[in-house]
Amino acid sequence: MSNNLIVLVFCIFTTFGLTANAEEANKEEYLDSAFWGALIYAKNGESKSTVARDLEIKLKKAFTSFEAFELLGQHTQKNVFKEYVNWVVPSEEINLGFESKGRVKNNGVKLLLKLWRKKKVILKSDLSIYPDKPVMIMGPKWREGKLIFVLELRSKN
Repeated sequence: MSNNLIVLVFCIFTTFGLTANAEEANKEEYLDSAFWGALIYAKNGESKSTVARDLEIKLKKAFTSFEAFELLGQHTQKNVFKEYVNWVVPSEEINLGFESKGRVKNNGVKLLLKLWRKKKVILKSDLSIYPDKPVMIMGPKWREGKLIFVLELRSKN
């Protein structure tokens, strides 16, 4: 075997090893995140908000027509890289289901969202979500206000 061929084979195996290690590191970094989802009731009137102060600030900035935000429920999912449906605060009346469609650049996750109202899909959408950058989705009218879904990929540390 010539020296050039040995060097070429060494370079190929080294490059393959580095690529495999980088993919494994990205997978581990991805698994170091948790998905958090919440169902919020946005309303006006004399009510006080029952969400965390930092979330309330973000909600008031995004949804200026509402004065108060009530946390109806929340859910944390540790591994969203599973390819089956997960639910954000399921109820009999309204549900938000999400399914992971894989990783995207910058440690994000592509999701397929389905908003259900009484066992009927009323909204279907693809979106990408990134660590510590919440996505806020205005849902349907509910009581005297609106429902808002908040989705966030949070770093575990």
